[in-house]
Amino acid sequence: MRALFVGTCAKEPDKPEANEDAYAFSADRQRFVLSDGASESYDSQLWANMLVRKLAHDPYFNQAWITSAISAYQGEHDFATMSWSQQLAYEKGCFATLISVEHDALNNHLAVFGVGDSVAVLLVGLEIVRAWPLDHPDRFKERPTLLSTLRAHNEFTNAPDFNSRARIELELAAFPEPTLLCMTDALGEWTLRMASDEPERLADLLAVRSEEQLAKLVLNEREAKRMRVDDSTLAILKFDNEDDASGVPHS
Repeated sequence: MRALFVGTCAKEPDKPEANEDAYAFSADRQRFVLSDGASESYDSQLWANMLVRKLAHDPYFNQAWITSAISAYQGEHDFATMSWSQQLAYEKGCFATLISVEHDALNNHLAVFGVGDSVAVLLVGLEIVRAWPLDHPDRFKERPTLLSTLRAHNEFTNAPDFNSRARIELELAAFPEPTLLCMTDALGEWTLRMASDEPERLADLLAVRSEEQLAKLVLNEREAKRMRVDDSTLAILKFDNEDDASGVPHS
């Protein structure tokens, strides 16, 4: 798996430091992980970063995994030194999406794991052949299920069918020269809507090779009221033996 582009456009372009999206690659570059921290959360930027780095290096998501992630997050905060308003926000918990894609190059197989409304979209040319976990733009109106720093809010991961609902597997041999897009919700919703209304616009997205190009596309679509104003992160991934594009960050 190689990256043609990975980058982000902040909700407020003049405040990139406030971007609550995060992404990371595994050491072998065959797993990519993306998270979108919920804006109403306390320190969701840290939570999103901790989730992607943990899943990039430890892909075996289970109850012990999420307990370890929560403990690590709690270890980064000193409750006693917080102001009362910070304590109140902290006690309400922090929330984030999490999606990962892992390529088995030997078998040309793709495993996808996801919680929330960040999406992976598989294309052949400009045609979407699979979108997951959301496959229609209207589904972004639903309240997403998110991973939380509060254990009680993660009870859904204990459901007997959680793994079957959170994971899919794709045989890439069925698709000629596929491209995979991984995106946070505002960009993902726009992509699925354009695929239905103006599929030729997907060529603009696939042509992105710099954060400047991504920002131009995102800001133009926001101005035209076709894209929600939110942090927007994009990864364009291919499944061949060529090298990554120069300048694509590793984490």
